[in-house]
Amino acid sequence: MKKVITLTLPGELIFTRLAAQTAASVAALVCGECHPKDNNCEFINAFELAVSEAFTNSALHACQDELPPVTLTFIAERHQLTVTVRDTNEPFGIETPQPDIESYPEGGYGLLIIRKVMDTVTYRRDGDANIISMSKKL
Repeated sequence: MKKVITLTLPGELIFTRLAAQTAASVAALVCGECHPKDNNCEFINAFELAVSEAFTNSALHACQDELPPVTLTFIAERHQLTVTVRDTNEPFGIETPQPDIESYPEGGYGLLIIRKVMDTVTYRRDGDANIISMSKKL
């Protein structure tokens, strides 16, 4: 049975932890339903990290004059969890260039990290909204 949970937060960095903790809690619920005696920490941590990175990107790239909300939608299906992160910031490219490890820049690793920990990552523009969708099988 498909379950959908939606959470809308202000697009401010101070709400990143709440978004990440919510993702971890939803992932733990999915794990518990599929494998009641198995607390799959890798699955839970992947969702916490991916949502933290995606939410941080939304908050950092928001117009500072107005901070549009960020909507997280979790779709739990048997043995798979998907989360979409929706904001109304400017469009962006989903390409992930090779990081310049030599100069060790502070930013720019978010999408690379998300792609590493999730099974599927897609981006689309819907009207004025950026929608990044991330899925992982249990």
